[in-house]
Amino acid sequence: MLEMILLISEEIIMGISLPFFYSDNDVLNKAARIATGDIAGNCKPYKAGLLEEEAICLMAGLDYNTPWTRDTAINAMHAMSFFDSDIVRNSLISVCCCNDGKNIAGGDYWDSIIWAMGAWQYLSLNDDAEFRAFAYDVIKNTLVKFEAEELDSDGLFMGGAVYGDGIAAYPDKYAKTENHGTNIMDWPAANPDKRSKKGFGVPMKTLSTNCVYYAAYIIAGKLAEQLGEDSSEYIAKAQRTKDAVNKNFWNEKTGRYDYLFDDTERCEHSEALGLSFAMLFGIADDAKCESIIKNTYVTDHGMPCVWPSFSRYRIGNDYGRHSGAVWPHAEGFWAVANLRKGNSAGFEKELFSLAHKAVKDLQFAEIYHPVTGEVYGGLQEREREGFFLWKSCQKQSWSATAFWAMIIYGIVGIDITDTSIIIKPYLPISVDHAELKNLNIGGAQISITIDRDADAPKAIEIPKNLKGKQSYNLSV
Repeated sequence: MLEMILLISEEIIMGISLPFFYSDNDVLNKAARIATGDIAGNCKPYKAGLLEEEAICLMAGLDYNTPWTRDTAINAMHAMSFFDSDIVRNSLISVCCCNDGKNIAGGDYWDSIIWAMGAWQYLSLNDDAEFRAFAYDVIKNTLVKFEAEELDSDGLFMGGAVYGDGIAAYPDKYAKTENHGTNIMDWPAANPDKRSKKGFGVPMKTLSTNCVYYAAYIIAGKLAEQLGEDSSEYIAKAQRTKDAVNKNFWNEKTGRYDYLFDDTERCEHSEALGLSFAMLFGIADDAKCESIIKNTYVTDHGMPCVWPSFSRYRIGNDYGRHSGAVWPHAEGFWAVANLRKGNSAGFEKELFSLAHKAVKDLQFAEIYHPVTGEVYGGLQEREREGFFLWKSCQKQSWSATAFWAMIIYGIVGIDITDTSIIIKPYLPISVDHAELKNLNIGGAQISITIDRDADAPKAIEIPKNLKGKQSYNLSV
């Protein structure tokens, strides 16, 4: 029996391809190893959705036994596509479902389309014709479904924020729910006079969700072109969405995009994911990006998910679970966006803040307190119990992949284009040497060595169709 257990364990472990990071900064080295351990520990056999046979998938975290759609997509975007493409593929398929005979992305309705971004990241690194056709079918069907159900007359989609399933993510108006439930989907039934006339009933429009729809249209257009179909409709809809975001969310007074609005109120808070997506996806032009960085508050321990915290949660030293607290998956996007827009100090703050917390706690937790940096779940209303301090889940996958995103896209400086991989590294002030080994790009394993002031190129461009082991030396 022991031999059987060992054989099974070896098979599972050997099915995960793990990159390795080393530098002359011990904190970054330890944090990278902890992140890798958290990711590997969350990979397990799983079968659900359209995944017909049990296969290794990435769970959302140690406290979760499912991948979740948004987590799967974000993990693929952050780093997992460079770790193990089979696990990414399996996980993406497992969160899809069949609706009225059509394959669609599952999960919370308002942001299930984020699946498109995870699928595109996988396809950007892997030439997989079968999955390309599958992904296009899923994205196309999902867009049609939610265009009919949630697209409003102003060209924006209704529904919550990308990560915001809990009511702690929203203003007081959205805190009254059926049976005092904690999910925003419990709101329409308790507010029949305020619900939207179409769709699920949540009338708000949020920045992050509409940025994701913009990206999904762009991806649908690219896939259509690759499959020999007309992309013009998707390109036009992407532009319409981009224009609607800039028209309806940009706030000249605050110098950044608002978080959300509906027919009766507007929330000017800063939303980490929405602002990051607007910068990374090209919705915000250079002037807007500069303004966002200048006018967005970052706490002592990183970019808060939403700031400020809604006042109902500011009790003593407490903050809201989805407003005020620091979620590393959002930090990852914010850090990379800052570096790409020229704010290296903003990147380094998130990088080292998260690294120090992980080394201190020996894990990448789900959420942190914005002032103390301690692992912290934040306040949210709970059924029949009033305000309740929620748990911050352990070894959260998208927190660990967010740190790896800072390494891959930040320090190593990888940028994926339609035709190639551009590598232009950046070394933080306290780092003079870094190495990244065994990074998977399609059929190749890439190793990169970076030294400050070395006699080596500062940037290279490599094709996507490389095979075998490849090594490069670069300088900053």
